[in-house]
Amino acid sequence: MLLITDLGKINERFTNSVVTLGNFDGLHLGHQELVRMVIRRAREINGKSMVVTFRPHPLKVLAPEKCPPLISIYEEKIQLFEKLGIDVLVKIPFSLRFAEMTPRQFVKEILCDTLGARDIFVGYNYRFGKGREGTTRTLKQMGEEFGFTVHEVDQISLNGEVISSTKIRQLLTGGDVEHAARLLGRPYAITGIVIRGDSRGKTLGFPTANIASKHSIIPADGVYAVKLFVRDRCLDGIVNIGVRPTFDTHSLAIEAHVFDFNEDLYGEEITLFFIRKIREEKKFATAEALIDQITKDISAAKEILAESPECVDLGI
Repeated sequence: MLLITDLGKINERFTNSVVTLGNFDGLHLGHQELVRMVIRRAREINGKSMVVTFRPHPLKVLAPEKCPPLISIYEEKIQLFEKLGIDVLVKIPFSLRFAEMTPRQFVKEILCDTLGARDIFVGYNYRFGKGREGTTRTLKQMGEEFGFTVHEVDQISLNGEVISSTKIRQLLTGGDVEHAARLLGRPYAITGIVIRGDSRGKTLGFPTANIASKHSIIPADGVYAVKLFVRDRCLDGIVNIGVRPTFDTHSLAIEAHVFDFNEDLYGEEITLFFIRKIREEKKFATAEALIDQITKDISAAKEILAESPECVDLGI
């Protein structure tokens, strides 16, 4: 996959591109189907399949207070697009200056002159250009003028449920990681760096890796069965998300206990795949009561994870 982050440094002349545009936050099943339509069409016409997206999210520039927490981080989306088989990923730097570009300028100068669009796939409610003045109708009119075809795609549903990034955010912040996984087409994952904690888990007999997440969305407080990817290995474990009320702490912590593992991970990157929520976080009367519950949590998690796929199968 060719990654383009600067339109001014494009060396290849594109003339037969099949393009889709959007933010693709989460790259859920609806997005994936749209991308596959693009890939199929590109193969039919012996062209290039191309995704055009923006960094940062336009709302972060135009109205930061309205920008939702994002499901995906930049590096993750690149990997997911590559797995899907896209030929070219165009990441346009979004700025106030870029936001002033009219719909016509954007279509002619970028989609046609620079990217060589022959077919364009967009969602039914697609808007673009200064003030979001451009619509799918506008795009179709310009297609007749500049020589490209517009394919308007309806929202994708799964068992009658419309798939959307908004819905997935709601599920994750509510702790329903299984439902979110069905809409994403894979378990939700967060990546972060292992930082030093208070070593309380080790004192209790369950050493934990404290994670500083790179992701904006952290699933609701509670205990989860997780798969962990670290040092090119797929491991099983549990994670507790919350404020650890048994010890009267108040800061949010993400603490992962990796089964049958005692290596030092401080400073290393780790990815957690959330498989299923086991229980809510709660306050225990004594440390002994907490230890007893953790033992039960580990037993429950091992049963759950015995039926879950390996890390290599957790992506698209």
